[in-house]
Amino acid sequence: MSITISKTDLARNTRDIVDQARRGQTIVVQSYGEDQVVLLDAMDYRLLRALVAYALRDSAVEAGNAPVNDAVFAYLDERVSLAKAAELLDLSRFELMERFERLGVPLRQGPATLDEAHEDVAAARRGNSASA
Repeated sequence: MSITISKTDLARNTRDIVDQARRGQTIVVQSYGEDQVVLLDAMDYRLLRALVAYALRDSAVEAGNAPVNDAVFAYLDERVSLAKAAELLDLSRFELMERFERLGVPLRQGPATLDEAHEDVAAARRGNSASA
């Protein structure tokens, strides 16, 4: 879901609007009733770029997005679990799940193989020891 604002609103409330975008809100900026720009969180933008590259089957679509492309490609090709993809992106599993849901990426809940289950447990342990 997105919200629409005017360029004047953006100028007056830039900090608040940027904060909303960073929290996952998509902001459409209009001028005279016409869409001008869309503001969205930087990671959501990178994920969208990776999804386009995946749809085109072209990892070179944006070479600067390689780490995100690699994680998204591996997840969509079912080579890694959601938890492992999140770890590769330096996100929590729940944050990546929320982002994928917002962006319409299909979610696979739970590991598909025993190896994935082991990877999930290892990722969870690394996450717990990092926060301790």
